[in-house]
Amino acid sequence: MFKEGSPIVYDAPAELKKWPSLKGERQKDRGPPYLVYNGTLADCVRELMGKPIKGISLYDILTRPQPAFEQTVLSPGDAAEIAMRKDFPKD
Repeated sequence: MFKEGSPIVYDAPAELKKWPSLKGERQKDRGPPYLVYNGTLADCVRELMGKPIKGISLYDILTRPQPAFEQTVLSPGDAAEIAMRKDFPKD
């Protein structure tokens, strides 16, 4: 998903958003996702990784495109991949 050798700007602005849900399923017809956390990309990844696994699929991280990735919406899987990178800030 990420371009090898391309750095990620972890202090880029980002938002953690959650989709309306019913019984653990996204309900896209019930409106847009709502803001849960506003901060840096690293902070949003940490916030998401701290959520219960059962509901983690209801979240997305919105940020600006970077050389390492072109999309503006990062899935929980993308966030997990970012969190496992050697250069991810652990604090």
